[in-house]
Amino acid sequence: MKGGARTGAGAPRDPGSIRSANRKDDSIELPAAYDGPVPKWPFPTGTTRERSVWAKLWRGPHAAYWVLRKTPPNQVASYVRFSILAESGDTRASTEARQWDALLGISPAAMNSHKLRIAADEVQAKRPVKKASSSRSRLKIVNE
Repeated sequence: MKGGARTGAGAPRDPGSIRSANRKDDSIELPAAYDGPVPKWPFPTGTTRERSVWAKLWRGPHAAYWVLRKTPPNQVASYVRFSILAESGDTRASTEARQWDALLGISPAAMNSHKLRIAADEVQAKRPVKKASSSRSRLKIVNE
């Protein structure tokens, strides 16, 4: 390839590496949750499950990116529809869902290629941390 262009092959950049630390940060920081308006379901029909997943996706951090990019809602709805079909084992739908995932920047790999990162949830960070308990500590001795 001319000019050292990347083909997309290989491992994604490690944001914690020294080399990455010396680069200008050109990533887009997404809020931990999107609180803007949720678009209306764009298709004439939709199952309860599709509408539920739709509403959940539009409350997640990626929705802010879709609004910023002016992503047509039917693209997100297509991802929803194909990902639900893929849950039932439809391999063609699974392939479509992966392609929509990459386009919309949903998976960690797609987020990396879109240079997206999610901001720390400040409310979550202030919540008290529950002490993890082991299964052994939850066992009780019962007298016979």
